[in-house]
Amino acid sequence: MYYDLIGQPLAQTFNSTAFGLASTLTSPPNVTTTAQVPRYTTFFTVPAAVVPPPGPGGLPSTYPITAFAITNSIDDKLKAPYTINLDFSIGRELGHGFFVQGAYVGRLSRHSLVNQDLAMPTNLTDPKSGQTYFQAMTQLATLVDLQHVSIANLPKIPFFEDMWSKAAGNGQTATQVWANDYINNSNPGDFTNTLNNADNAANCNPNATTFFANGAVNSIRCSDQGPFAIFNPQFSALSSYSSIGLGDYHAMQWTIRKRFSSGLQFDVNYTWSKSIDLGSTIESSGSFSALILNTWNPGQMRGVSAYDTTHSVNAYGVYQIPFGRGMKFGSNMNRILDAFVGGWQISGTYRQTSGLPFSINNGQRWPTNWENDAIATPNGTPMPAIVSTGNSTGLGGPNLWQNPAAAFAAFGETMAGQSGSRNTLRGDGFFNIDTGVYKTFTMPYSEHHKLTIRWEAYNVTNSVRFDPTCADVTNYGYGCGNTLGSSSFGKLTTQLGTPRQMQFAGRYTW
Repeated sequence: MYYDLIGQPLAQTFNSTAFGLASTLTSPPNVTTTAQVPRYTTFFTVPAAVVPPPGPGGLPSTYPITAFAITNSIDDKLKAPYTINLDFSIGRELGHGFFVQGAYVGRLSRHSLVNQDLAMPTNLTDPKSGQTYFQAMTQLATLVDLQHVSIANLPKIPFFEDMWSKAAGNGQTATQVWANDYINNSNPGDFTNTLNNADNAANCNPNATTFFANGAVNSIRCSDQGPFAIFNPQFSALSSYSSIGLGDYHAMQWTIRKRFSSGLQFDVNYTWSKSIDLGSTIESSGSFSALILNTWNPGQMRGVSAYDTTHSVNAYGVYQIPFGRGMKFGSNMNRILDAFVGGWQISGTYRQTSGLPFSINNGQRWPTNWENDAIATPNGTPMPAIVSTGNSTGLGGPNLWQNPAAAFAAFGETMAGQSGSRNTLRGDGFFNIDTGVYKTFTMPYSEHHKLTIRWEAYNVTNSVRFDPTCADVTNYGYGCGNTLGSSSFGKLTTQLGTPRQMQFAGRYTW
């Protein structure tokens, strides 16, 4: 068992936004409707909602209760991560310098660090019907997005009718009022934006009817429980490193090795493995990285690690060509001939892995978490094979699929409370061959003086492999910014590795 040393990067991350040490206050996010916009009473008086008043100073300092801030902290129940390492190997010498080894390698990580949102919205339950907020919002989105039911024909959903009964009015049920906001707010189809409008005290409209920018009526009210029945008024998102992560790595490893003899040395290694965890990140990666999307159910994020490679092969070899003075062939040749024929050496490294895992983004819907969008969910439609081709004519460049539209149709939106399907797709893996050619000239005037010329090439085949992590999926026609439409779905923009490079060097020794 090995325990990790943690602390310095965590302290630096916390210190960068630690309230009371270096305090920065911003206005609450998503001030969108006319009723929410702060009013200027005089030309030179800035509303307090725009510029929050400074705190009293001194330590300890408490974050303002109504800031609805996006920031980070550290879990006060943090524990030291540790790993349990399980290894067993058996090897055998085969003679002539050959050695074969087979091994099982296991690494079980416990209390590993992952980011989770300590301000995750509560999955409130309606005591009358037993329906939860996640269930109600999933039902609403299914009716509106998938079944295309109009607002006028929406059935009553118990959670909204019982917990937000005051929202009903202007000829609409509470369910229809929620749907109206869901379809017409500043980011249509954004689950948690609608929740914020319904739950945040600053966003709950008074009795006066207000309108969205497109003219639709907005009459959503606070819940019967009052404001902030689901959200926390202090934080809309509070990223925190917590030691709740766990992961399992199991591998079968084979090695064939030849010790240096007769001018030849090489290693060939093969690994068949699988790594599963809740999130793959490092201590210094910062806030909201590899975030647990549903803090109430971290197990939804369980999947293969971001670095998981089922198959991995690598090899290394050095070979001294047996020509020249003192070698197997031409051992007695004269020095002048040896200067051209002898002293040659070649080397090479080879690495190849199976495809790297990746996920598809949900398209800026934020069904579960305020700050991080969910991962898309396959809808059961057959998906075309991933080809990661660099010759995708008519697709605007390299693409994961030959038919991106068919792949796009295989994904559906992730519903409230869900995290999506993490790392279930595989793109390209690594492939690389490096070579080196070396020539050593023994100076005819002294065997102790030598000149070595080196020619080394990296990615000698100039092979192209694409990074699969740049794919995205748009939402259902609501046109959120910074999402890829179906016409560019799966487009690849970055590579694994670099183009072929060569370098030359000379070395004189005496």
